[in-house]
Amino acid sequence: MKPLLIAAAGVSLTASALAGEMISGTNTYDTDQRTWETGEYSGYYMYDSVGAFVPHAGSLPSGPVECHGAGFWTPEEILGDGICIFGEAPNRWTVAFELAPGNQFDAQKVEKYQRRGTWMVVRGTGKYVGMTGSGSFMSGPVVDGRKTTEWEGEVELPK
Repeated sequence: MKPLLIAAAGVSLTASALAGEMISGTNTYDTDQRTWETGEYSGYYMYDSVGAFVPHAGSLPSGPVECHGAGFWTPEEILGDGICIFGEAPNRWTVAFELAPGNQFDAQKVEKYQRRGTWMVVRGTGKYVGMTGSGSFMSGPVVDGRKTTEWEGEVELPK
């Protein structure tokens, strides 16, 4: 019986040691978007966004953010991926993001959030070296050169 109790206690300790911090926030940025049509309501896009993020939950401080991405759109869906770099040097963290399959695009209708997907921390510098985590996002279309993205997830910050 004792080995079983010790094993159960070890599993409990491991689970709590690996528990991350829930985070959420909003990115608001100016966006330079370029598009190339490949057919009716289809094409390729690339964009560069520079702005700021404001956390709503978690201990991350607000600060600058830049995002760069590209992908394809068709009448059926939007495909794409890219990166976002948060913070100021030397303390920055980078996430890679990917649009979820099935993002619908309706060229006749502008929705608040046309793009939904997932993100994952891929690199941290300075005090964020060793940061890990992942989550989801919803991003709106570019309107008058501005774009907004809402995000949430869980991160493990370096100790």
